[in-house]
Amino acid sequence: MKISRLSFKTNRSPKKHAKGFVLVVGDMGLKIAENIHSAWRFVVGVFSALKRIPGGHTSLRRVDLWREIDKAGPRAVPIICLISFMVGLIIAFVGNMQLKLFGAEIYVAALVAISMIRILGAVMTGIIMAGRTGASYAAEIGSMRANQEIDALETMGISPIDFLVLPRVLALTITMPILTIIADVVAIFGGMCVAVAIMNVSVAEYWKTTLEWITFNNFAIGVLHGWLFGWVIAIIGCRCGMTAERTADGIGRSTTRAVVYGIVGCVITTAILTLVFNWIDI
Repeated sequence: MKISRLSFKTNRSPKKHAKGFVLVVGDMGLKIAENIHSAWRFVVGVFSALKRIPGGHTSLRRVDLWREIDKAGPRAVPIICLISFMVGLIIAFVGNMQLKLFGAEIYVAALVAISMIRILGAVMTGIIMAGRTGASYAAEIGSMRANQEIDALETMGISPIDFLVLPRVLALTITMPILTIIADVVAIFGGMCVAVAIMNVSVAEYWKTTLEWITFNNFAIGVLHGWLFGWVIAIIGCRCGMTAERTADGIGRSTTRAVVYGIVGCVITTAILTLVFNWIDI
C-alpha cells in the first residue's frame, strides 16, 4: 500500500506543476493586459487634457508650467553639456584612430557631426533626462500620492492630470528639442578639441568640414527624436508616479520604473523612427 501511494503521488506531480505553470502564465498575461489598458487610458487622458488647453477648460497654471520649464531646461544644461562634450571627445578620438589608417583624419568632423546631430545627441539627452527629470516626476507625484494630496485634489474637483501632469509634459516637450540642439553643438565642440590637439587641424577647417556635412534632414530628424523623447519620458514618469504605492518602498520602485521604462521607451522610439526613415529613404 505504501508503494502504491508513492507511485500515485509521483504520477500526479507533473500535472500539478503544469497546472501551476499555466496559472502563473495566465496571471502574468492578465496583469500585462491590465497595465497596458491602464497606461492607454492615462495617455488618452493626457491628450484629452491637451485639447482643452486652447479653450481654457483645464486647471493648468502658468506659474507651474514656467517652474517646470526652469527645472527641466536651464537646470539640466550643465549635465547635458558635460556628457555631450565627453561623448564628442570619445567619438573624435576613436574615429581618429581608425580614419588615420586611411589618411582621412579630416573626416572625423563629419563623423562627429552626423552621428550626434542625426540621432546620438538626442539619444544621449533622452537617457540623461530619463534618469534626471523622469525619475523626479515619478518621485514628486508618488510622494503626493502617498501623502493623499492627489486624493485632496480629486475631492476639490481638480483633475490631477490637468494640475500635475500637464505642466510636466508640456515643459519636457518644449525643452527637449532645445537641449538636443545644445548637446549637438557641445559635442561638435568636443570633437573640435580633439581634432585641433591631436590631428593638427585648424579650427576653421574643422568647422568648414562640419558645416559641409550637416544637412537639414539630419538636423530635423535629431530635433524630432528629442521632441518625441520629451513626450515619452514625461508621460512615463508621471504615469509611474500616479500608480506608485503609498509607501516609501513603493515610491522608490516607481522611481526606478520611471528611469528604466523611460530609457527603454527612448530606445524603442529610436528603433521605430530609424526603420521609418530608412523605409522612406531619408
